[in-house]
Amino acid sequence: MYTIKHAAQRVGITTATLRAWERRYGVIAPHRSESGYRLYGDHDVAVLRSMKQLVDQGWPAGQAATEAIRLERAQPVHEIATEARDNGASPSPDLAERLTTAASALDTTALAATLDQVFAMSSFETVMTEHVFPALEELGDAWADGRVSIAGEHLASNAVMRRLALAYEAAAAHGHGPRIALGTAPNTRHEIGLFAFAVAARRHGMDTDYLGADLPIDDWLGVVDDPALAAAVLVIPTTADIIATAAVITALHDHRPDLVVAVGGAQQSHAPEPAIRLGHDIAAGAKALAAAISQEQR
Repeated sequence: MYTIKHAAQRVGITTATLRAWERRYGVIAPHRSESGYRLYGDHDVAVLRSMKQLVDQGWPAGQAATEAIRLERAQPVHEIATEARDNGASPSPDLAERLTTAASALDTTALAATLDQVFAMSSFETVMTEHVFPALEELGDAWADGRVSIAGEHLASNAVMRRLALAYEAAAAHGHGPRIALGTAPNTRHEIGLFAFAVAARRHGMDTDYLGADLPIDDWLGVVDDPALAAAVLVIPTTADIIATAAVITALHDHRPDLVVAVGGAQQSHAPEPAIRLGHDIAAGAKALAAAISQEQR
């Protein structure tokens, strides 16, 4: 059992925050010692950690409390998360296998449970970069070799997109910095990585306009006519997307030489100059984009 001070330290919050969450949201119900002091168990700490991780991802505190309680009732998330933190290991080493199995079986319940678990493990950026992106790559391989149907691959991808949509809306309060537009080139339809980057950019303080997939060049040029727009972000997920994305990047630079143009995705190395390559870590990429915008605006 832990005192309120020690419990707060283990969770990474202040004692005032712990008391507020307990009082306002009923997220935990600590025991009382014979002397009347609050005492917190491992389960209480686990629920509070889950809530803190969700709040850190941009969830409102009330919704984070409800979700943390639901996750703990649904499955022993704290056991896996604690073991991963203590050992420095991946919190969900079999995520790819479980995602592929659920997609193959068209099992929406298993998909939801798997994503619930992994998104409660760490920050949004860490979860996406270290766990979800690699799992989706393996899911793509499973589709390519026939282990997962097109329907199954779409089911899993859309489940992830719905999580990203929630995270994007939850991060809205963060975005009051430079304005950026994010979208893909014509006929480029793989947008999970781009949408995840939009969430990370918004959480990093940027004001994001997410335009989505398959945007014609003329529409891109119309978007960047707004002088308040500081940057455009595209993605080159496959070799088939290189030529179309390069054409958009070149057109944007010719149309507005002062605009910061950045690109991510597996084939970003093929982007023409002067596009900024964001790398494959969305947190680091968001920082790099913010720095490039700041440099351009000096």
